[in-house]
Amino acid sequence: MSRMKYRPINGINKKASILVYGTGNNIVMGEDADAACECLDMAYEMGFTVFDTAYAYGNAEKNLGIWMARRGLRDKVIILDKGCNPGMKGSDDVMTPKLIREQVSESLDRLGTEYTDMYILHRDDIKKPVGDIVEVLNELRKEEKIICFGGSNWTYVRTAEANRYAKEHDLLGFTVASPCYNMIELKNDPWGGSVCISGRLKSNDRSWYKENNITVFPYSSLGRGFLSGKYNTQSGKDIRECLPEAPISEYYHPDNISKLKKAEELAAKKKVTVSQIALAWLLSDELNVYPIVSPSKKSHMEDNIGAFEVELTEDERKWLSE
Repeated sequence: MSRMKYRPINGINKKASILVYGTGNNIVMGEDADAACECLDMAYEMGFTVFDTAYAYGNAEKNLGIWMARRGLRDKVIILDKGCNPGMKGSDDVMTPKLIREQVSESLDRLGTEYTDMYILHRDDIKKPVGDIVEVLNELRKEEKIICFGGSNWTYVRTAEANRYAKEHDLLGFTVASPCYNMIELKNDPWGGSVCISGRLKSNDRSWYKENNITVFPYSSLGRGFLSGKYNTQSGKDIRECLPEAPISEYYHPDNISKLKKAEELAAKKKVTVSQIALAWLLSDELNVYPIVSPSKKSHMEDNIGAFEVELTEDERKWLSE
């Protein structure tokens, strides 16, 4: 019996797992569709019903589509798809209604479906007026190609601007968001255009999401592996022996090492894993969060789901955040 927990997502009439399966891992993004399907089978059997993917994730959309078709699961799973990625290093995307339409169309073809449950704009270009963006997203919704929409690396200020426009023009605004969020802080942005809502300085961001009933799908919920337990501060190993360059570049900082040590201490006390402490921290958040995780091994999936059984007191949660 799965230990996964479920909670309805506003606007989506399907059973939604609180932990979201991220397809941005090497297996699902790879060229071996059979291996990708086996990985997705494991995730579904473990209770994941919400799947995060993106136009920029290699073969992930295509492989997710193959898997849904083979298993006949389109009506049982919720797709969170992302597209339009201006401002990211290496991306040529330009934030225009034309590009959004083109990428939605191509993504739906790859996925082999007529619609995506949630469509999230991967990044933003603050020079572009929000009105044009809100208009095209509402058009796509009216055409039943998307059900609800939002932004990933969008600031709450821009999201609020988009929602003001929507209200003034009797349109649907952003109802979902997928920022970077975890118990540590993003100290460096090697990708460009990333938006993180972690830490004391981002309390206004989090308050706005809560006050406006925005459903939040945190990416990098384990700090891109920094909070996975692969690196232990007491092991004596250099961090570069344990983690790839991406999480080191983003998170290797004395403040985050201090928080990791606290997570290790609390994990030992509760006889759980560091990753379970990190996910339990998110799951106990006052925001309506659905953390995204991307394990490719069954044991790691089980470990992630085990976070539901870890209880943190308010004092423990605050201590981890300090």
